[in-house]
Amino acid sequence: MKLRLGGVRVRLWLATALPAMLVIGLLVVGFASQYGGRMAEALKDRGAASARQLGSAAEFSLFAGDRESLARLAEAALRSDVQLRGVILYDASGQVTAQAGRMSAPAPRLDGAIQIVQTKAFLVVAQPIYAATSVLQDDVYAPVPDVASRIRATESRLLGYAVVEMSLEALAQQRRDLLIWSLATAVGGLMLAGVMASVLADLVSVQIGRINHVVQRVGEGQLDERVDEANSGILRPLATGINAMVARIATTQEELQQQITQATQELRDQKDAAELAARTDSLTGVASRRAFSEAAEAEMQRALRYRSELSLLMMDLDHFKVVNDTHGHVTGDAVLVSFAQTVQQLVRKVDLVARLGGEEFVVLLPNITAEQATALAERIREAVHNSHLLVEGRPLKFSVSIGVAQFDRRELSLTGWMARADAALYQAKAQGRNRVVLEMSEV
Repeated sequence: MKLRLGGVRVRLWLATALPAMLVIGLLVVGFASQYGGRMAEALKDRGAASARQLGSAAEFSLFAGDRESLARLAEAALRSDVQLRGVILYDASGQVTAQAGRMSAPAPRLDGAIQIVQTKAFLVVAQPIYAATSVLQDDVYAPVPDVASRIRATESRLLGYAVVEMSLEALAQQRRDLLIWSLATAVGGLMLAGVMASVLADLVSVQIGRINHVVQRVGEGQLDERVDEANSGILRPLATGINAMVARIATTQEELQQQITQATQELRDQKDAAELAARTDSLTGVASRRAFSEAAEAEMQRALRYRSELSLLMMDLDHFKVVNDTHGHVTGDAVLVSFAQTVQQLVRKVDLVARLGGEEFVVLLPNITAEQATALAERIREAVHNSHLLVEGRPLKFSVSIGVAQFDRRELSLTGWMARADAALYQAKAQGRNRVVLEMSEV
């Protein structure tokens, strides 16, 4: 009887325990699967965020072809996350430009789209890197009160790829720890273990959701986001690792931004220097032909709008070829410099002295009548005639012929205005040089 009672008790215990154990087993398996899936998704998001941040940091270096900077970025990315096994940066043609760590996985497809490959041992993310270029053009020489014209265009092009490989060993260990902890809880009480497992599953889900939210925000560029480590429970190591990763990425991005700002300023300075060089005659220091044309067009529009006076002096050094042939080009250059300095000392600050080429110069005179311009031209002619240079201990004298033309409001062509001044200059040459001739025009 005792045996029979014992057998019934055993069967009842089995009848009661087996369904409960089955339910607990299903709960444990379901919980582990759900937790593992969410952990895997979080790891994928983390890998994708790492690849995106690395791609963002490497964008300028890929554009500039700076392999040293790319190598430093790859090493920094590898050190920033203990789960990263390898980092590779490719250019747009698929050539490796920088690599850090050891890649176990085969090379992913580089087809312009993000690729995420996961196996039991590793997770590989290949993130394409695109550049968005903005072009801004300003008409900085438009006269006041004209409004500057602006043209803006944007385009994108593929610069390369950022590929990261993450180890899944930590994920597997977390899954094993979870299963062991669940089974140990089940030993203490099947029903209690089931309830606690359900509560824990909900709690862990909330924690993973918070971590996922932070990872997504970081992926969107919000580098000030952090995971609340105090309320992360068993995921606190993961939260700590994510916070450390984001802090390093933020530091790297800040340094990169400083480098970009510095490089942009250097490019802007170089552009300003190039524009200044293009607008200045390198020998004499006066304005270039391009600068004169732009200023003359602007002053013509101003004279038309406000009906103000505007005159032009066309100047050519007499017998300059003889100076070059007799004394050499070095002496000829010295004559040009001396002449330009003499003219600049006699004109106003608002007047523009420019070298058109060779020994031909021009002076743009705003708010000056033809008679006033003729008087100024005569002072310039006399000052040049009375000046000289010492060449091999002997004075070298030279002279200038000047044609004067006033702006005609009926003629809207700079070429025509200059042609009239040039005709007056030719007349001065024909009359014996070293003289001033005013081109007469009804204004």
